[in-house]
Amino acid sequence: MPFTRNSLSDIVDRIVSDFQTRITGATSLLRRSTLSIIARVNGGAIHLLYEFLDYIARQIFVSTADEAGLEAIASEYGITREAAVAATGSGAATGTNGVIIPAGTELQSTDDEVYTTDDAETIAAGTATLDFTALVAGADGNDDAGITLSFVSPIAGVSTSVTVDSNGIASGTDEETDADLRERVLVRKRQPPHGGADFDYEVWALEVSGVTRAWAIPSYQGIGTIGLAFVRDDDDDIIPSAAEIATVRAYIVEHDDPGTGKTVGCPVTAEPGLYMITPTPLVVDFTIAIYPNTSAVQTAITANLTDLIERDGGSEETLYLSKISEAISLATSESRHTLTIPAANITATATEVHTMGTITFGDY
Repeated sequence: MPFTRNSLSDIVDRIVSDFQTRITGATSLLRRSTLSIIARVNGGAIHLLYEFLDYIARQIFVSTADEAGLEAIASEYGITREAAVAATGSGAATGTNGVIIPAGTELQSTDDEVYTTDDAETIAAGTATLDFTALVAGADGNDDAGITLSFVSPIAGVSTSVTVDSNGIASGTDEETDADLRERVLVRKRQPPHGGADFDYEVWALEVSGVTRAWAIPSYQGIGTIGLAFVRDDDDDIIPSAAEIATVRAYIVEHDDPGTGKTVGCPVTAEPGLYMITPTPLVVDFTIAIYPNTSAVQTAITANLTDLIERDGGSEETLYLSKISEAISLATSESRHTLTIPAANITATATEVHTMGTITFGDY
């Protein structure tokens, strides 16, 4: 039976009742009597103790612990919150041959994000390629290819702007949220490490900053092999780049356990059979007639369908029409609807991952 915390008034009333039953001839206590004051003072103290007990009870379980309690439980399993990662990129600076652009030179975007150059570079043949890293870690540092960055402090003989190359500024991720950390700890409790089971690979991938979902596929290229696909839902493009895939593979092969400091990873004999999969987007479009057909209802439906795809979509997984219809029906203020597209369940192959396409709304 769950613990029920009594309210302050209930506790005071109980103390008053105890006084009345133990004092001969007492039927009630005056509001400002000594006994009434004692009842209220003791009731307040007991209520605070109950509050503390309630707090302690919540910290025992991963599903209800607050930030500090969650991190304490996670640390017992050697799990630490993924730190924010600074975005990186490169771009071309132009100027006079021989001019040196020092390491640590600051560049600024039109969004006021600041980046610092990683190494000193010298202008040659009129140009120099600068590698740079965001000054502040986080997803805000990501930006598009082709934008221009300006030198915070101009350098004589160098153009005031740098053009970002075709890869853009990427791989910046925010600090792991409580919800994501909580999910990883729950997975660790429910699926303890098995020294190379398929879900071990998924857990290792999720320990890398920016990775939000992962799928391990046993016998991907035959007996003794395993395939691994993952996505980065918080990035503009959820499909990982070659560099991000290489980072995850290296981590799976060998990394230091956060709890013990010992080197762990996939079994040595399993490394040759580890195949990293670059998932292909399986775009899911929707055509829905709704009532009422308002912008608020459309926004709510879009949010629900996005959550559904992130929750149930992925490698070798199926988006069922019943689940799609349920997500639409659960949208706030939606009264009724007709789903035309998709017309059947949508199953992704091992190399595919469902992604949100275009939603076409119409009147019911």
